[in-house]
Amino acid sequence: MPRARSEAVLLLAAVLAAAACGRNPVLGDWELDRGETSQGAVLAVEATDLATLRFEGDALVAPGTKIPVSYAIEGEVVRVVCGDGRGEHRVEVLPDGRLRVELPIGVTAVYRRAGS
Repeated sequence: MPRARSEAVLLLAAVLAAAACGRNPVLGDWELDRGETSQGAVLAVEATDLATLRFEGDALVAPGTKIPVSYAIEGEVVRVVCGDGRGEHRVEVLPDGRLRVELPIGVTAVYRRAGS
């Protein structure tokens, strides 16, 4: 392989590896997994209208609420840092792709990708 081509291949591989490392696994639409969340937490989540969440690149969205956030990705844990001064919330990415979310209402709930 000519030197220029091999350098280009190595550069492409490095760019793809860097992009994969920076991927945020929580982005997208999520819905409460009632079967994997305690009944008390389900009641609290439904009462506060947090049964659906959307993690955007710079915001956390629940029905009627949009909070600016930033993310700190630490392996299988994503810390969602609220830009409105309400602290941060721990999100654990479970092996099956679901999320275990520490919600601002003081409960932990499990979410699955919306529509799954």
